[in-house]
Amino acid sequence: MNSIDHIVINTRDRTDEAVAFFEALGFIVAPRGHHTLGSLNHVIVFQHDYLELLGYPLGKPPEKRPELVQRPAGLMATVLSADDADRVRLLLQDRGLAPRPVSDFSRPLDLGQGKTADVAFRVTRLEPDTVPGSWFYYCQQLTPELVWRPEWQGHANAVKAMTRLAIQVADPLAAAPIYLRAMEGAEVAEAGAGACVIRLPAFEFTLTAGAPGMRKLTFGTSSLARCAAALKQGGIAYQTSKQGITVDAQAEIGCVLEFEAV
Repeated sequence: MNSIDHIVINTRDRTDEAVAFFEALGFIVAPRGHHTLGSLNHVIVFQHDYLELLGYPLGKPPEKRPELVQRPAGLMATVLSADDADRVRLLLQDRGLAPRPVSDFSRPLDLGQGKTADVAFRVTRLEPDTVPGSWFYYCQQLTPELVWRPEWQGHANAVKAMTRLAIQVADPLAAAPIYLRAMEGAEVAEAGAGACVIRLPAFEFTLTAGAPGMRKLTFGTSSLARCAAALKQGGIAYQTSKQGITVDAQAEIGCVLEFEAV
C-alpha cells in the first residue's frame, strides 16, 4: 500500500489505437492478454511498476467489467501494491473505508515456442470515487516474474518508472485525508490554497481544484535526449520546458503525458 503497482488507462474498444500511440511514444507494449472477466489488456512494464491499457473487444463489452463502458476513456485507476490482498482489505475496513471482496483472476501469457503460463493476481477495490478524482485498487501479484520481464523493459524513450499523477478534485485539502487513509507511508508534502501534494516513497500525487479526474501522468526517464529522439521518430508532437517534455494526448488517450529526468 505504499507503492504503485500499476496505473490503468481505460481504452474501451479502442485498444488497438492506444497500443499504436504508445509504441509511437517509444514504449515496448507487451502482447495482448485476455482476462477471465472478459476484458483485454496490454502492459507497459518499467522497473517496479507498469501501465495497463485496459479495454474490451469491439462490440463485446464485458458483462463482468461494466465500468469500462460506464467510465470515460483515459486514466481510470490507481493500483497500489498489496503483499496480501485479504490483509489490505481488513486494514482498509479498519480505517472506515469499504473495499469490495477480494477477487482472484488471471490471464494467459504466450511464452513462445508453444509454452503458456497464467499471470495471476488477487485484487480488492474501493468503490469508484471513494478516493476523490481516482479509483483505488490494491493488487497482490501472485506471478510477478511473468509481468516484470526484461525483454519488455528496454524502452526506446528510456523510461524507468512512473513518478507522478496530477488529479483534479473538488477540494484538495478535504481530499488529502482520504488519500492518506487509502495508503500506507504517505504524507502531505505541500498544502496551499487550491492545491496539495501527497508523497509516497517513490511517487507523488498533485491534487488541484477542478472537475474531478486524473489529468496527467508523469514518467521518469534516464535520458530526456533519448526520449525526445523517440518522440521524433514516432512523429509525436511535444513541448519542452525546464520540467521536461510534455505530450498533449487528450485526443488519443484522454490525458496529458509528461517525461521528467530521473
